[in-house]
Amino acid sequence: MKKKLVKLMAMAVASVMSIAVLAGCGGSKGGDTLVMGTNAAFPPFEFTTSEGLVGEFDGIDIAIANNIAASMGKTLTVEDMEFDGLIASVKTGKVDLVVAGMTATEERAQSVDFSDTYFVASQVMLVAPENEDITKAEDLKNDKNVGVVLGYTGDSIVTDTLGVAEEKITRANRAIDIVQDVKNGKLDAVVVDSATGKALAEKNGLKVVEDPTVFDTEEYAIAVKKGNTELLKQINKVLADMKESGEIDALAEKYN
Repeated sequence: MKKKLVKLMAMAVASVMSIAVLAGCGGSKGGDTLVMGTNAAFPPFEFTTSEGLVGEFDGIDIAIANNIAASMGKTLTVEDMEFDGLIASVKTGKVDLVVAGMTATEERAQSVDFSDTYFVASQVMLVAPENEDITKAEDLKNDKNVGVVLGYTGDSIVTDTLGVAEEKITRANRAIDIVQDVKNGKLDAVVVDSATGKALAEKNGLKVVEDPTVFDTEEYAIAVKKGNTELLKQINKVLADMKESGEIDALAEKYN
């Protein structure tokens, strides 16, 4: 009886271990799927369109993530969510990786592991074409109504670095929405990442104002759950191959 009980317990433990191994090999939605978290309102990196690269989703980051998935023999699935919730989603395992034009900062690195960087950007201001009052970042403090995307670098700079009055700041979940507020005169300026800002300015007839004295360069990287070294190693390999082949530069040119 005792031998039989021990045997049954051993079988149960082996079964649990097998399930754990299978779960560890797969993505958040199964072994054949790699789940990408993003905020798909950040052209040219991620946006929605009628015929995207992955379903309705397209852009530089979608193409990069699709290459990563293909290198692993997996199918890419895109989870579109608010930018402010992306770190939590990868921490809890809702998504396998975050590819969202995300700047690798020391603060974020306390919660996630970052890949090698793949794009260098900065912040710019978008204003109406006739606006001559805003020529540098400091001008935003002169009773200007400023729009930012919640959780983006621009939000931090406007709030902390420049110290714009809180009642003068409008925060939104998508850059596309607050750019419209500049067009219709509700906002004097929007602060957003350079590549996205230039794309939205061209599409909406706005002017781009740069100020390198305040807006430092920043580097985008891919975020994974802390300790997921196997996935991080594969991501870095794909990024290195794409950099060496010039594919990332080609994507930037294509989508811009």
